[in-house]
Amino acid sequence: MSNDTETASCKLSMLWNWDTVDACFISEQWHIHNIQEYAGSLLALFLVVILLEGLRKVSRVYDRFILRRYQNRLASARFGKISDSFRNSKSFRPTIFQQFIRSIFYFFQFSTAYLVMLAAMTHNGGVILAVFAGALVGFLFFGRDTVSGATVIESSDYGIYLEQIGASKSQA
Repeated sequence: MSNDTETASCKLSMLWNWDTVDACFISEQWHIHNIQEYAGSLLALFLVVILLEGLRKVSRVYDRFILRRYQNRLASARFGKISDSFRNSKSFRPTIFQQFIRSIFYFFQFSTAYLVMLAAMTHNGGVILAVFAGALVGFLFFGRDTVSGATVIESSDYGIYLEQIGASKSQA
């Protein structure tokens, strides 16, 4: 006796659908045989998108870290304030090693986002909603540092001094 769930083929649709059983995502190996597997797949996609937002945050934190380190080196070398040395210096370029680390972050971001996009291209409503919800929750947790308009120039015991981006003199 053969089991029907083992021989069932994937349902692939290029139109919006709500298929649960026999849906396949990305490959035949990700074949959904029952509603529990479908729910688990949606939860996994939801968590992967949250982790993708976390990875983007870690990448931004690393970029700020290497920039801050560069600014501190300039400040100590010139015995001046960070804001003065930053404005009067050449533009920052990461070292080869720093760029390699940044490239690894980018590789994982790009790869993960591409696989999520391929899963969403099944046009399955549950998958798309899980991806959207993961993006919402992920950005809620990890996106607070993306507010633009001010950069931290200097901090002290009395507070943080901010400078508006674009308010400083542009370099010609």
